[in-house]
Amino acid sequence: MWFIDAIFEYAELGAEFFAPAPVDMLNDLYLGLSVVALGMIIWLIILLVKDPKGVVKSALFMKE
Repeated sequence: MWFIDAIFEYAELGAEFFAPAPVDMLNDLYLGLSVVALGMIIWLIILLVKDPKGVVKSALFMKE
């Protein structure tokens, strides 16, 4: 997705693409961090639902 965006932005702006403004770099940083955070949240939810080693299940149903 970002690669295609970079190609179209380069086609429109030309040489300005290689010298982005600090605001654009900050927006790209926020976008990248949000994608990584969302991916980690989805991975954690899948891991908790599948529970391959049964750790969550044993912790929830442990009777003392």
